[in-house]
Amino acid sequence: MEKIKNLCIIQARMGSTRLPGKVLMKVNGTPLLEYQIKRVKQAKKIGKIMVATSKNKENDGIEKLCKKIGMECYRGSEDDVLDRFYQCSLKHPKYGNVLRVTADCPLIDPAVIDQTISFFENSDYDYASNALPGHETFPDGMDTEIFKKRILHETAKKAELPSDREEVNEYMFRYKKYKKGNYAAPYDWSHFRLTVDEPEDFEVVKFVIENSKITDSYLNYISLLTKHPEAMLKNMKIKRNQGIFKILKKDKIYLKNKRKHEKSKKS
Repeated sequence: MEKIKNLCIIQARMGSTRLPGKVLMKVNGTPLLEYQIKRVKQAKKIGKIMVATSKNKENDGIEKLCKKIGMECYRGSEDDVLDRFYQCSLKHPKYGNVLRVTADCPLIDPAVIDQTISFFENSDYDYASNALPGHETFPDGMDTEIFKKRILHETAKKAELPSDREEVNEYMFRYKKYKKGNYAAPYDWSHFRLTVDEPEDFEVVKFVIENSKITDSYLNYISLLTKHPEAMLKNMKIKRNQGIFKILKKDKIYLKNKRKHEKSKKS
């Protein structure tokens, strides 16, 4: 049997501006990050799972939780998330593909993870996702992306913009030589929010967890919410991927300062 070659890295931090500490918020006594790890462990095509957080003291609780449940935790730069992934990959060189999952997706579906991996493995893509910007069909919160280790290492050495370093995948999106693919859901469910970015999101996710099994699929969640519009509608007005706009502002400042520096060197 072929060895599983996929390393899953769950990106986690406590310093969210919209909902600080969200990854360790509890439902039924279980932190959301632990709940997510239990969901990810159900995926059959992952060889290893680890958590990547930063060295900031506020993230000590994440490391403590990982030790408690026997999960490997790597701590690196707060802003250079790309380097965090690179360092995790270096620690486990036998894995040829890297899977990126973020800790604001506690309800992520293990079957969707496996389907996205299969989509990638049965193609010649360098990068594949089930939430490629502009092509989202799964509910927000099912986001899974996978890329070749070689691409991660190349990106980590070449990328310089703040958005490239913080978002991990921005350089991959822009660099046209990388072949990219999007795995689509059989129906467009992208208007559903099963992620945790805002207080309203937590209310919805809490409702879902309290009224479902940890083995349920995202379609079970959609069915549940459809039957309870008072819960479903709480967070539907929140826009997807709002955080990227804040990071793109940093890019403008970075490029402006870089031009100034280059101009002063010439004069």
